[in-house]
Amino acid sequence: MSTFRGIVAEFPRIRIDYFRQHPECKPPLACFLSHVHSDHLAGLQSLRSPFVYCSAATKEILLRLEKFYYRMNFAKGILESRNVTYDRSMRKLAKALPLDTPTEIELAPGNNIRVTLIDANHCVGAVMFLIEGDGKAVLYTGDIRAETWWVNSLVQNPVLLPYTLGNLRLDCMYLDTTFATKKMPYREFPSKAEGIRELLSKVSEYSDDTIFYFHSWTFGYENVWIALSAFLGSQIHLDDYRARIYGSLSTLDRRELREAGLNVLLSNKSLRESGLEVREAPALCGFRNGNRIQPGCLTSRENVRIHSCERGMGCDVMDHDADNKVVHIIPIITRTDEAEIAELGAGGGKGDLDQKEELETGGAAEVGKLMELCAASISDEGTLGKVLALLQKALGEDGNLDLDMHLQRQGEVTEDDLTLQSLISVLSKIASSSISERYPNRTIRFPYSRHSSYSELRELIKAFRPKDIFPCTVDEKTWTPEVSIESLFGDLCHLKLFRHDTEMRELYEGQDTVGKQETKQR
Repeated sequence: MSTFRGIVAEFPRIRIDYFRQHPECKPPLACFLSHVHSDHLAGLQSLRSPFVYCSAATKEILLRLEKFYYRMNFAKGILESRNVTYDRSMRKLAKALPLDTPTEIELAPGNNIRVTLIDANHCVGAVMFLIEGDGKAVLYTGDIRAETWWVNSLVQNPVLLPYTLGNLRLDCMYLDTTFATKKMPYREFPSKAEGIRELLSKVSEYSDDTIFYFHSWTFGYENVWIALSAFLGSQIHLDDYRARIYGSLSTLDRRELREAGLNVLLSNKSLRESGLEVREAPALCGFRNGNRIQPGCLTSRENVRIHSCERGMGCDVMDHDADNKVVHIIPIITRTDEAEIAELGAGGGKGDLDQKEELETGGAAEVGKLMELCAASISDEGTLGKVLALLQKALGEDGNLDLDMHLQRQGEVTEDDLTLQSLISVLSKIASSSISERYPNRTIRFPYSRHSSYSELRELIKAFRPKDIFPCTVDEKTWTPEVSIESLFGDLCHLKLFRHDTEMRELYEGQDTVGKQETKQR
């Protein structure tokens, strides 16, 4: 999850991916948004100025994002109209720019910067920003997957070439450090292509009438959709909300989109008028081929073999899978000999497309009461012990307990609908079975990380050898010199500046001094 606070030291009058006010700083003259994952949108809803520059896909998706509560109640008919989160504030402020095209932006009279958007290999619309001006240059990566083929494409990019093969040097690279650690299993990841190959191999083992459900809980799995659809010869069903979002990426009009299989109420006139195109749109939504419409891989029709719709939104196939006949496809980050490293929530974006059902356990008092109720209701001592351990673990971590898998088997829509007895039943089942036992022979997992491994980050940095690196994902509470920029990437930096390390060492040493003083007082 991004911890970057938006400030670029080399260009202090701009903000990137963080839009809350900094009282100690002058207000920004321009803002930039790398992509639509929720951990990059802090403060955006209340922003009233200045313009926010982004890719065309990011703008169109942003203008259609809805919170789960509102889209669920609209689907149920409780709300008469959609409640779009950013429509009013961003319709005038969001400005789409083309990719790979240096663009001059005037911050103030006589104060110009040049900005180039570059695909980030993370999710649809995700970009990096190369920002140049006043003799300085920085590369803000946003979230990236720095696979070898992608790094090679950067080296050959004509705008970046002076910084990779030429004599120019980036002053700083603001880097996605989600998995920047020398520890296993984050040193090496299977490539996305290797992950998709594994997925297709596993899918091919099922009969031709098997129904698959792909758990696309956030943006970033568009290439998996395209590969699955082509391999199985089936379109992928989306609910109305997702169809509306992805349909907005196409320049087809409403009639043409419906001919392609996507039932959307409005076509995207603004995208057509902008002259910009979204690269993934034809494969996802379809395109005009002569005098006919060629469908893409996405559809609003339910009678298909692959689904990636949000549960509870009215799909007859997914919402009534009481017999557990559907095969679930779940992406993971990677796997070791001992375990699989789960993808959900890692690197932000949690719940952007799908609401993962969790029980908010609250504080110790609430957990204690729930434990008492479980003790009074669960007769088997072994199961009770596992339930209590499960609740204790949730209390010690983030206070949330995943109910997603078992809620579906119980036929519940959300945890708000659970009775107390149903909740205790779900907790018992979670505690007494592993995930593979919950879906015997009905779950496919495949590695598909949307963030870079440590070795991939080193390959990216080696291509540029910037003067300094500023990490954008840092846990200040657990930071140690072992995860400093100097330790991780110091040998690849052109200069030995390490500005962020200096800031963290002051904080780290200050905390260490306070700890020693408290120990002496005891």
